[in-house]
Amino acid sequence: MPKIVTAQHRAGEAERARLYVKSRLMMPTIPLGMVALLTGYGGVVVAWLQEKLTPEVFFSSSILFVAGAAWGWVHAQYDRYLLNRYPEYLARKQKVLDAVKGHKKRTREVSSSGLNHPGRKLVLVGYIVGLASQFGLTVYFIGEVGVYAAVFLPWAGYFNAKVIALRDLLVG
Repeated sequence: MPKIVTAQHRAGEAERARLYVKSRLMMPTIPLGMVALLTGYGGVVVAWLQEKLTPEVFFSSSILFVAGAAWGWVHAQYDRYLLNRYPEYLARKQKVLDAVKGHKKRTREVSSSGLNHPGRKLVLVGYIVGLASQFGLTVYFIGEVGVYAAVFLPWAGYFNAKVIALRDLLVG
């Protein structure tokens, strides 16, 4: 009997972790990606309407979008790694959010220290490098493509890459 209970418990944790990724990470990403995409390429359209759209501007806007998409894809792979290797961590986060939403008191104290896995410091360095490179690209291309395109195109690439990389979690 213990093996059946353990298997059902693990399946429930995996489903709760999947629900966390779907509801807390993916669902807000879709509208943010669309707003960033429309705003970023809206800046490119304004340049086109003002007859300032040159091949350099188009190439620069593509670099901004692709750089953001690369960062979003890497981040989505890390989310998938956490979902596959440590579903109990994400399930615990979903359980806390459900308890807060339902105004329930927690029966056990949940550790707020975070997940400790191999390469955790490397992930932190990855976040810093990703944000710094996105900021650097924005500052570098802001004069060429315009403020809106320079700020929003990397975020459009980031959010859209996350949605595409994790789309199977939204459907299934």
